[in-house]
Amino acid sequence: MADALNPATRPTWNIDRDSCQVGNIGINRIVDLENIPFAADLIYPDSTPEIMEKIAGRLDKIHFGETSSDLYLSFHSYLIRTANHTILVDLCCGNDKHRPTRPHWHQRSGPFLDNLAEAGVAPDEVDIVMCTHLHADHVGWNTKLENGTWVPTFPNARYLFAEKEYNYWQALHDANPPEPVMYGSFEDSVLPVISSGQAEFVAGDHNVGSGVFLEPAYGHTPGNVMIHAEDNGRHAILCGDAIHHPVQLIHPEWSTNFCSDQSESRATRLALLANCAGTSTMLLPAHFQSPEYGTIEKDGDGYHLVR
Repeated sequence: MADALNPATRPTWNIDRDSCQVGNIGINRIVDLENIPFAADLIYPDSTPEIMEKIAGRLDKIHFGETSSDLYLSFHSYLIRTANHTILVDLCCGNDKHRPTRPHWHQRSGPFLDNLAEAGVAPDEVDIVMCTHLHADHVGWNTKLENGTWVPTFPNARYLFAEKEYNYWQALHDANPPEPVMYGSFEDSVLPVISSGQAEFVAGDHNVGSGVFLEPAYGHTPGNVMIHAEDNGRHAILCGDAIHHPVQLIHPEWSTNFCSDQSESRATRLALLANCAGTSTMLLPAHFQSPEYGTIEKDGDGYHLVR
């Protein structure tokens, strides 16, 4: 990890193209959904209207809806291109998925594959698919509906699953719960990849190669990981849901209602931010609105992002 905020080693984020250059590694943000509102208290049990009003005065308005208690989230994937691999990280919500309790995700017909094509990549050109964790909004485009059957969207890709994460959700599924696991996403967006033989189960610290590697980041889910891209003295971390929204820069002690272990999630996030603060490492979260990506600086008891 770069240990000083040095312009010579800071990755370059091009806002117009939603892209980042990390040495010879290129990263593009591929949008599935943007400007999706979530009530603050639905995400953060520690939030109150008074606290949210103060926070909203310190953050860009692009992160909020009509009120300070209405948080906007983006749902996007990251396309990583190295000399040897074309990689997609976190596959968002998908099309045609049955998600009646999540209206913004339900029976969609969205432009994700068109957006991927605009970045110059066709589905059959993707070599590797990785998910930081297996929540429904990170696996949706793993599969597509074809003649009434869910099939892998990327026919030539290896799908790398952190084994600890997969085993947790598989055990829940095998227990035959009354409600489908993760709104049904384990069945329609994960198991078809297993059936196709494209899945590979890897350790939480797996080295993909060409400067891309995984790091355990447990707490949001039991097997959650982050993805690092490092080349030529430059470094970016695709941190998934270790940080959901910029309010957690101001209150890094806040974990979400979606975290399986709030205490462990908090420890993971605090360590991530402390390690990144004051360095040239670029932080690329899974749900921040564009163009809110950058390096991290300490700011009192919290942090702020530097574009």
